[in-house]
Formats: sequence, C-alpha cells, structure tokens
Amino acid sequence: MRVKIERLRVDAVIGAYAEERLIEQTLWLDIAFDYDAELATERDTFEHAVDYDALTSRLSDFIKVSKFVLVETAAKRCCDFLIKSFPIQSVTVVVSKPSALERAETVKAVAQKPDQQSPL
Repeated sequence: MRVKIERLRVDAVIGAYAEERLIEQTLWLDIAFDYDAELATERDTFEHAVDYDALTSRLSDFIKVSKFVLVETAAKRCCDFLIKSFPIQSVTVVVSKPSALERAETVKAVAQKPDQQSPL
C-alpha cells in the first residue's frame, strides 16, 4: 500500500549561511511510503497500520534537532530515519525550502530509500 502525506510544514534551522543558522525557516515535506497494509485493510484496524500522526511528529522533531545545512542532506536523512523507525518498505521524501532563492518559488531535494532514480 502506498500512503502519501503532502505539504507537512516543519519550521527548523536549515542553511549554509551564518544568518540562516540563527533562525527557523519553513520547510514543506511531501512523503510517500509503502508498507504491508494487508492486515490493516483486512481487519480495518489501526493497530496494524502506520500511525501517520506519530510518523509526522517524530519526523518533525528529527528535522528540528538535526539543524541541517543542505536540503539534500535533510531529504536523505529523513528517508533513513523513516525506514529505521517505522515498518515501511520504501519511502520518498521531498524537502522544499521556499526561502532558498529570491528568484525562484522554492528549491526541492528528492530522496528515496531504497535508492532509485528520481522521476524528476
């Protein structure tokens, strides 16, 4: 089963410049993951499903304490964290940083685990 969580807002310290290390900036995350939902859907029970609230809360906390420099690192480490922390087989994380460039709407980094070629 593929589950998607779109536009998860996380305010965190991220960036390479000194002034960025002093403030929190808004990141938007899109997450898609696959897990074996056979029991969850067969029995229609929460106990066999992935807890989306726990996943997003723990991931947000992970990003906040990590204080990444690069959005690329944030995307990759989020994938690693989710694979290790939840019963999922694969995950794609898109980290968007709207404040990265004045002349662009956003900068995005896409990471997948297991590693695959990005469709972008």
